[in-house]
Amino acid sequence: MTLYHGTNQIIGKIDLSKGRARTDFGLGFYLSGKIGTAQDWAISKTLLLGGMPTVIQYELRDDYKDLYGHRFPEAPSDEWLDFVVSNRKLKHDGIKKEPRHEFNWVSGPIADDNMNTVVKEYIAGNVSKDEAIRRARILPQTFQICLHTTEAIEFIDKGNVLYKQLKNGKWSRNWIKR
Repeated sequence: MTLYHGTNQIIGKIDLSKGRARTDFGLGFYLSGKIGTAQDWAISKTLLLGGMPTVIQYELRDDYKDLYGHRFPEAPSDEWLDFVVSNRKLKHDGIKKEPRHEFNWVSGPIADDNMNTVVKEYIAGNVSKDEAIRRARILPQTFQICLHTTEAIEFIDKGNVLYKQLKNGKWSRNWIKR
């Protein structure tokens, strides 16, 4: 399966500790099935941290599914909201590790940037669960997969990694082998 990662630099070895905590599925290495989503992630990360918008293309072997993982349905659900809220909370009932679950990988829908506000309002008790799910705007026809363990990372074909960068306002035409 071809997947894309948006970042602000060319990545040599994937380092799970460099991911951000308190994200939808927790600390890990996020990939998308849509190159446009990864391009957006790359630009956002570069605006925040500097560097050069970079999209890296990976091939993930299908047998990654043999590992302990979870796939959420395409539409927001009670289970999905509870999971996202659990991972995005600043403080989590005694759990100190990241990610805050035991899955090797998690996949599911991508919420838009409004999700931070929705989660804060839900945690504060300002909106009901049904209202939070209704407000969760899912990017159409997109999904993300987050690899949380070194075992899951091993399912990436390291000999077939390509990248593109945004230079002078345009994404490079051709993929470059890393």
